[in-house]
Amino acid sequence: MKFIKDIFHFFSTNAILSAFAVAAILGFLAWLNSWRKDRRDSNKIYQFLIMSAQQTSFQFRSTEAISSRTGISEDQVANLCSRHKKIKRNEKEKQSWELAE
Repeated sequence: MKFIKDIFHFFSTNAILSAFAVAAILGFLAWLNSWRKDRRDSNKIYQFLIMSAQQTSFQFRSTEAISSRTGISEDQVANLCSRHKKIKRNEKEKQSWELAE
């Protein structure tokens, strides 16, 4: 318990260090929120591609089609698809995607 009191006293008497600690915590929380949102959106795109492959004869789906069905912006769809290990870009038409087998 003394250790916690010492840490609290240290941060309460050092304004610059306290501001840095708060900024680091807020930065981490912002990064964590962004990571969680990207993961959720990536999963939404992946699930759409699975459903699309099962229900249609299309091998590739355009960025625009994915965006329209998932409600995620086209820029974000392209960004997330390019980073997803189970989704690959069409080599001939750069703005279309398919599941990587």
